[in-house]
Amino acid sequence: MSSRLAIFVDRNPNGMRIINQIRRLVRLTNKILSVPYIRQEELIAYVESFIGDDGDTITARTLQRDFHTMHDLFGIEMAFDRSVGAYYVKSRGRTAAEYEALLQNFELLSRIDEDAVLVECVMPERRRPPLGEHFHEILTAIREHRIIEFDYEHYRDEGRVSRHTLSPQFLKESQQRWYIVGYNLDDKLRVYAVERISGVRYYHGRKFEPKPNDQILALLGESFGIWADERIPVEDVVLRYDALDGSFLKSLPLHPSQHIIAEDDHSLTIGLRLRITNDFVMALLMRSRSLEVLSPLSLRRRLEHIYREALERNKTDEQCTIENR
Repeated sequence: MSSRLAIFVDRNPNGMRIINQIRRLVRLTNKILSVPYIRQEELIAYVESFIGDDGDTITARTLQRDFHTMHDLFGIEMAFDRSVGAYYVKSRGRTAAEYEALLQNFELLSRIDEDAVLVECVMPERRRPPLGEHFHEILTAIREHRIIEFDYEHYRDEGRVSRHTLSPQFLKESQQRWYIVGYNLDDKLRVYAVERISGVRYYHGRKFEPKPNDQILALLGESFGIWADERIPVEDVVLRYDALDGSFLKSLPLHPSQHIIAEDDHSLTIGLRLRITNDFVMALLMRSRSLEVLSPLSLRRRLEHIYREALERNKTDEQCTIENR
């Protein structure tokens, strides 16, 4: 066992059991989603082939417990088709894809951590989302449905710090940062970057009744990144790229709403429907080499303004050189 997993097991009485369960869930999820149907004995044999000597024996009862866990935690519901004598995925919740990615990341990192060869050959991204000093308190508040209050630093307002109260619903990762999403005392939806939070404490010992996350997730799904401002309208966006940039955008879409409008040997035209937030504009600038905004006109003008300001700051004519600044 790797040093990091060993430390986790030493510090947690049930650590090994938890790790083995996560490993089973990883294998189950990956296998189940790769085939339309799978028999019980085949699934048990597949999972056991990866668990090794340290893992628990997989039985039909273990499998049923894991199915219930997958449904409760990840929104993946399994069912048995008697006509073919095999299991299949009956339904997947709205957030199933995010949890599947989380499990896959666990599988990748744990396998790297335990393999001396892979440690030297696989290089994951080193820029990880900052957790902040109060990450543990926030997780506890979410788990126990506790209202919290904290100080928050506003980057866009010259570092001003203000005090906030929140019923934290969940944490979400976006653009290599963690955000806490919840409702304030006026029942208004709010989002805060975790690394800018300080001075966390429970609000007079009060607890809250958690709300269904469907409405929040739908709102976030209409935006790029973590912005959830209903005052920003949802708009249809049409973008054109050359074939090279188009290849990258087809393999990693800008947004779930992305769809291809037209494509030929020279260009790709895509459509999206979302709220045009600052995060979305920043994402467009990252691949602006061949970008042409066809609509809306307001977005085209917004990018033009940014380009003109950037050109002015970075011009290198005789009157304005880097050396003279």
